Amino acid sequence: MTLHDALKALKPPEPAARLLPALAVGAALGLVLAACGAETESAAPAASPSTASSSTAPQDDKDSGDKDEKKEKKPEVDTSKSVLPSVQVKDVAGGEVNLAALVPSQTPILLWAWAPHCPTCAGEAPAVEEFSKKNASAVTVVGIGTQDDFALAEDFVSTYGVSTPQMLWDPGFESWRALEITGQPTWVLLSPGGEEIGRWQGGLPEGEILDRV
Repeated sequence: MTLHDALKALKPPEPAARLLPALAVGAALGLVLAACGAETESAAPAASPSTASSSTAPQDDKDSGDKDEKKEKKPEVDTSKSVLPSVQVKDVAGGEVNLAALVPSQTPILLWAWAPHCPTCAGEAPAVEEFSKKNASAVTVVGIGTQDDFALAEDFVSTYGVSTPQMLWDPGFESWRALEITGQPTWVLLSPGGEEIGRWQGGLPEGEILDRV
């Protein structure tokens, strides 16, 4: 064997030298893929909490529905004993009102029978305004004026600053006749359904009214 042949025999074959790095890279890729697969498998169970959460939502809706059903309905107001006549009157602030439509009401109604020429009505007008504002949640004040004329009624309301009570005007006197009002000022207290529960003539009886509402 010549020296050239001996050196050639000692040199590793080229294909094997190239194969070793390739095998190393393949092994590394295999390890990476295996690690990714393990992470994916371990993360999969995390979806279960959201599934449990979504399954409880219908129960919440059902609970709120049950609560709504348990709410008691407010009883309807009985208007069968209403003394308010079906009379069309003017609203001094504008428009028209049928007295019978004042009920049912959220609160008792205090009718104030007044007239523009009445000095007692004029003197107590500021007190009526104050009473109406102060006790709006307990009683609704409605003024029913008649006699004289509508222009004087407008002047009365404007002059004495009566803005909280609903001020009505009956040019035909029909409302007073139906309610058996014979003079002014007269106070008629009605239940929310329109039944008469009190009547006074003269000055505003604040204490007695509040005792009955």
